[in-house]
Amino acid sequence: MIAEKLKFYRDGLAGSYAQVFFSNDRRFAFLLILSSFVDPCTGFSGLLSALLALMVARWFGFSPALIRDGTYSYNSLLVGLAIGLYFKMNGPFFLILVLGSTLTLFLSVFMVAQLEKCRLPILSLPFLMGTWAVLLSTRSYGSMGLSERGVYAINELWRFGGEGLVAFYDKLSHWTILPAVAIYLKSLGAILFQYNEVSGLLIAAGLLLYSRIAFSLALVGFLTGLLFYYLVAGNFTELQYSYIGFNFILSAIALGGFFVIPSRRSYLLVILTTPLIGLIMSASGRLLWTYQLPLYSLPFNLIVLLTLYVLSQRSKTSKTLQPELVEVQQFSPEKNFYRHHNQKQRLSNDSYFHIHLPFFGAWYVSQGHDGNVTHCDDWRFAWDFVVTDEMRKTARPPGTSPSHFFSYNLPILAPAAGQVIEIIDDVPDNDIGMVSLAENWGNTIVIKHLDHLYSKLSHIRKGSFQVKPGDYVRKGDFIASCGNSGRSTEPHIHFQLQATPFVGSRTLQYPISYYLAAEKQSCRLRAFSYPRQGETISRLAVTPLLRQALCFIPGSTLHFEVTTTNGGSQRVLWEVLVDAFNQSYLFCHNTGSVAYFRNNETLHYFTDFFGDYNSLLYYFYLGAHSVLLGYYQDLELTDHLPLDNFYPGSLKLLQDFLCPFHVFLETSFRAVFTQIDDPDNPRSITVASESRALVANSIKGSMDFLLVFTDNRIHEFTVTEKGRTIMARRVEPS
Repeated sequence: MIAEKLKFYRDGLAGSYAQVFFSNDRRFAFLLILSSFVDPCTGFSGLLSALLALMVARWFGFSPALIRDGTYSYNSLLVGLAIGLYFKMNGPFFLILVLGSTLTLFLSVFMVAQLEKCRLPILSLPFLMGTWAVLLSTRSYGSMGLSERGVYAINELWRFGGEGLVAFYDKLSHWTILPAVAIYLKSLGAILFQYNEVSGLLIAAGLLLYSRIAFSLALVGFLTGLLFYYLVAGNFTELQYSYIGFNFILSAIALGGFFVIPSRRSYLLVILTTPLIGLIMSASGRLLWTYQLPLYSLPFNLIVLLTLYVLSQRSKTSKTLQPELVEVQQFSPEKNFYRHHNQKQRLSNDSYFHIHLPFFGAWYVSQGHDGNVTHCDDWRFAWDFVVTDEMRKTARPPGTSPSHFFSYNLPILAPAAGQVIEIIDDVPDNDIGMVSLAENWGNTIVIKHLDHLYSKLSHIRKGSFQVKPGDYVRKGDFIASCGNSGRSTEPHIHFQLQATPFVGSRTLQYPISYYLAAEKQSCRLRAFSYPRQGETISRLAVTPLLRQALCFIPGSTLHFEVTTTNGGSQRVLWEVLVDAFNQSYLFCHNTGSVAYFRNNETLHYFTDFFGDYNSLLYYFYLGAHSVLLGYYQDLELTDHLPLDNFYPGSLKLLQDFLCPFHVFLETSFRAVFTQIDDPDNPRSITVASESRALVANSIKGSMDFLLVFTDNRIHEFTVTEKGRTIMARRVEPS
């Protein structure tokens, strides 16, 4: 119990420091703690204030997750640092520290709840309000003596690091260094109330370690701010005396890569908004001087919040040339970029609502979008489907009756769940070669799936409907049979999507979610695509074994016995859980790792991974990245893996710097079915998959996997990498 509490507070303290720079990296947090103790009194005051905030937050029973990640306490940390710098340590000092930390905590809790409604962060607003409250109130308290720390830097460095650090500082001071670099380093240090280059160097090193994008953004923002001051002949003493240039740095990181997806557009956004920060710095500085209050991070807060709010008010149809907001925060500009990049590669065409083909078996697209017969103008986005033989003939001899045609009387299926809106069922089938122009659509059904999304199927056989208006249907329900009514010379299915419920509505361009397209001796999986005229396509059939094996029910557990080539073995336990956003994930009890997944009844695929990249769960995340729930012997399933944490060494570091502008690294995932015991009623299926890291088509890293599914569950999982093999066998709970 004590160990758990200590771990909780350790994580909370690390989060408090890291959150100042929009991070959750513990290594970065350690360097920030170290840099804050260049002035030991200031550092100790900040550490104590953060710890007090964590303890009070836990005592009040606030959200454990937000306490642990530092959300509620990082502003109290900043207030503690400010109090430690301003005042001498005595009895009243610690009383004010406790009160200031608690007040800031309450402000943080309140603002998190309120700003979250607008999907806006609190940034350092609680710090500003808490610090200003302390500074204004203590003017009436005679026992609060002002400190001279921050004035005599040499004395503070001596206390922190002795003669060695003073000598280093002296050498640094006499080094031929550009004044802009000195201001930059001191501005970095000023974020933690350390007005010296040593703290700035430590923070810069931590920033580079944490994020190459954040490091470059900090430089871009600061240099743009200096250029603005130069162009308007601004008062440089504002930057040199108080080092408030950190407003440029923090704003650049926030708007360039943390709240906005890193890209050319986000860097341009930083360059465009930085002069606004300079404007606010000068204006608000004069206003606050009236009350003798420091400016601190007010410009950063105002401009970042204003920009984020403005970006959130854009039309959903706004052009993609504009900066894109981060939807799911990864607490790293690189991870934000790589996740977004991976999602665009994998799911860029994914529709909110999945529409499936309205038939069983293989059908030929006799007319597609922009067809040369009837699919034009307002009805251009439609398909005509027929069944053919190997010679592309649509009927058996003599072909003079609708019943001679392969398509005739075959079942038509509901393309998705919905409500039947309208049915026409009084048009007889035409003789072959004849059409009924007066009854253009023939017998027809219209199904409502969503507001502004309807499907329409036409030329249906009279009297074959299995549903009536008002009925609710599920995906794949038998609703009618193919006929030859209306403007139809031979039996076929006319299928279209539309935004309105009327039989003559204009068509809507909307993709088919998943289907198979025949290619010579094999087939190819198409996802969220549009069947093309001349293709033979088929609806995917799900194999019960795969569907059951990959149906992870919340609360269930998976136990594995894991062995490696070096002879080591261990038991691994996974549990299926659901988060507050109703997202399912696998949780590894051994490592604390998490792998988020989705199962859309056609495909089981992973979306995110957090945790130990040497864990079995990470290997499973890679090896089962995408698994089709239907067995097809000749089908090759391909996908993309996220770039982060898959590449070794310097290549990844270089890509981190360049990724907002150019991605030169590639990843690939491929999976094939290699074995099945009984195609008609399988009890065992084996899937082989591989993950590759490539540069210019040259393989830089690879892993191979085997997944064996037996008796409706995962039976065995094998990983091979660089001659090392890991085998995990499913076992019963001990």
